[in-house]
Amino acid sequence: MRILIILLLMALSAGQCFAQLDQLSEDVKKIFYHALTTEQSYHWLRSLCKDVGPRLAGSPGDLKAVEWSSTLMRDLGFDTVHILPVTVRHWERGKEKAVLKVDGKKIPLAVTALGGSVSTGSRPLKAQVIEVRDFDQLEALGEQIKGKIVFFNYRMRKDFISTGSGYGDAVKYRWSGAAEASKFGAVAVLIRSVTTRADDHPHTGILTYQDAPVKIPAGALSYQAAERLEQILKKQPNTILELTLETFERDPKTSYNVVGELFGSTYQDKVLLAGGHLDSWDLGEGAHDDGAGVVHSIAAAAYLKQLGIQPRHTIRVVLFANEEFGLDGAKKYAQWVKESDTKKILLAVESDGGGFSPRGFTLDAPDSIVQKVREYRELFYPYGIYEIGKGGSGADVNQLKFTGAILAGLRVDGHRYFDLHHTIRDVFEEVNPRELEMGSAAMAAFLLIFDRLIFN
Repeated sequence: MRILIILLLMALSAGQCFAQLDQLSEDVKKIFYHALTTEQSYHWLRSLCKDVGPRLAGSPGDLKAVEWSSTLMRDLGFDTVHILPVTVRHWERGKEKAVLKVDGKKIPLAVTALGGSVSTGSRPLKAQVIEVRDFDQLEALGEQIKGKIVFFNYRMRKDFISTGSGYGDAVKYRWSGAAEASKFGAVAVLIRSVTTRADDHPHTGILTYQDAPVKIPAGALSYQAAERLEQILKKQPNTILELTLETFERDPKTSYNVVGELFGSTYQDKVLLAGGHLDSWDLGEGAHDDGAGVVHSIAAAAYLKQLGIQPRHTIRVVLFANEEFGLDGAKKYAQWVKESDTKKILLAVESDGGGFSPRGFTLDAPDSIVQKVREYRELFYPYGIYEIGKGGSGADVNQLKFTGAILAGLRVDGHRYFDLHHTIRDVFEEVNPRELEMGSAAMAAFLLIFDRLIFN
C-alpha cells in the first residue's frame, strides 16, 4: 500500500510539473506574440533616442533620460518608481581635428577624443608620428618615442568567433595606451578604432591615466584613417601631424539610478532584477549601447503586467547611471543594496550587448544552477534562442556579486555590434524592430522561468 501511495504521489507530482510547463510554454508564447505585435520597446527606444538623445554622464541629456524613464515606468503602472542619486564625472569634448602634412599637402584624418582625454589646448599639437604595433614594440623603441605622437596600429582580430573576444583583445590599447606611451615621453596617442568595419567613423571609449607620469591627449582614428596613416608612414616615416583634441573636465554632477518595481504575489521581499545602463556616449544616440538594454529591461516587467501574468517574486528594473565613465551608478547601487535594501536579490540579468537578435543567456552561477536552467532551454527553441551556458553577466550587475544572487547576461548576435559601438552611427535607425522586440520578450521569459521553475 505504501509503495502504491508513493507511486500515485510521484505520478501526481509529474502531472503537476507537466501542467506547469505547459502553462509556462503558453505564457512564453503570449509574451513573444505581444512583443512582436505591439512593438512597444521599439516605440520607447525611438522616444529615448529622438526626444532625449545622447546621454553622456553629467550632460543635460543624462538628466532628461532620468526623467523620461521614471515617467515611463510610472505611466506603465509600476508599483514603485524611485531615483537614487549618484555623483558622476562630467567630461565634454570640443573641437576635434587631425591633419597630416605630406609634400606640402594637408591630409585630414577622421578622429575623435577618447573619453576622459586631456585637451591639446586651443592650438594644434604638432609632432612626428611614430607607429607601434603593440606594447612590446613600444617598450623596445624606448627613447625613440620621446616627443612624438604614438600611433597604436593594432587591428581588432577577425579570427575570434565571438566579436566580444576580439574587442577584449584590442581594447587594451584604448584603455591604457596613453598611460603606457607617456612613460616613454610621448606627447599624444592615437589608436586604430576598435572595430573591423572599414568605414570613416572613429570609435570613442574611456581611457585610464592610472600609473601615467603625465597625462597626454589621446584619440581614436577611424578604420580608413588608420589605413591611410599606415600607408603614408611606410613611405614617409617622418611625417608631421597636427592634432586638435579640445576637451573639458567639468565639476562632477549629480545623476541618478532609476529603479522601478512590480510586487510579487507571494514573495514581495525577494527580487528578480533586470537592468541596463541609462547613459551613453555623446557621438550618437546610444540606441544599441545601451538604449536597447534600457527598453529590454522595462519591457521585461511591463509585458508581464500587460498580459496579466503575475510573478510570485518582485520584479525590479534598474537603469544604471554612468556605466561608460566608470560604473558609478552600479557601484552606488551596490552600496545601497548593502546598506539600505530590505529585500533579497535572487537573480540579476543585464542587457548591454545591443538590440540585435537574442541568442541566449550566460550565467555567472554554480554549475548546478546552470544545468538546472539548461533543462528548460527548450522553452526558448521556437524563438531561435539556443545558448544557455556558464559565462559573464554584465558590468553593472556584476557589482552585485557579493549578494550571492545568480547573475546573468542576455547574449545577442554580436557580429554587427562593434560596427556601431561608441560611434556617430549608434542611432535609432540602426535598430531593427523585430530583433529588438525578440530581446525584450526573451528577457521577460527568462524572468518567468526563474520565477516559476528555478526558485519554486
